[in-house]
Amino acid sequence: MHFPAYHKNKEWRRFFAGLVLGAIIGYAFFIYIHGQLQQKYTEEHIEMTAQLSEWETKYEALLNNQDQESEGKPMSVKEITVVFTNAKKLEVDLLTQHQLNALVKDQLVTVSGKDVSIVADQVDLIISTIENKNYVVDDFTYELKVMRLIVSETMTLHLEIKLKR
Repeated sequence: MHFPAYHKNKEWRRFFAGLVLGAIIGYAFFIYIHGQLQQKYTEEHIEMTAQLSEWETKYEALLNNQDQESEGKPMSVKEITVVFTNAKKLEVDLLTQHQLNALVKDQLVTVSGKDVSIVADQVDLIISTIENKNYVVDDFTYELKVMRLIVSETMTLHLEIKLKR
């Protein structure tokens, strides 16, 4: 039995070249889509772990203050919100923003659950605590400057990011 020589016919060569080229393009497309999904899932994972740790610290602080609390007690700080004013200008990615956010909240873990009046008296201490520390994320050192600090049940910090050389 004789097998025909497909390599001599132009149409068969084009067909096999198309198969190989299609497989390469399909594999490249698969790798690209897979990378995009992995990046999305990694960002979601970091955001969720940051939220979980934040909720755990809030819960512990509220449990500690529940023993000391009486009915006529004034408002207390329940949440800390951090906003970066120049993150888009410096093109800081979301991963770095989440890590900086977590580092700042770790610095201010003792503030949640305290009375608003006590925290308002210690505003200068809070500002110096944030500004005098260098934050290291992915081999880059960042300095943060407090642009605005709002103390209420939700303490809001507007911070400016500076890349330290």
